[in-house]
Amino acid sequence: MHYAGKKGFIPVSPKKDDGRTLNLWQLSGIVDKLVAEKNEQPAGDKVFVDLKQLGFRKLLGAGSISRAVQVKVDECSEGAAKKLKDAGGEHINTTAAK
Repeated sequence: MHYAGKKGFIPVSPKKDDGRTLNLWQLSGIVDKLVAEKNEQPAGDKVFVDLKQLGFRKLLGAGSISRAVQVKVDECSEGAAKKLKDAGGEHINTTAAK
């Protein structure tokens, strides 16, 4: 263990970076921007967004979404999955496909 003075200690192992997370309210902004720029990939009546390609690993359920969105992501919280389904969308889990 390393000495760090009066305030505590310094952990020997660095913290793991589990990747970036995204909330639903942020996803809603990204979808609106993609639709405005005409860069979305239509999946029927839903807008398809590949969050893994955008650099995000996990979708969290803070906020709300009003559009039907099909999201491809490694992990999705239960709250986010429920809110996506209520809006007419769905999520595709990429880790289950491996």
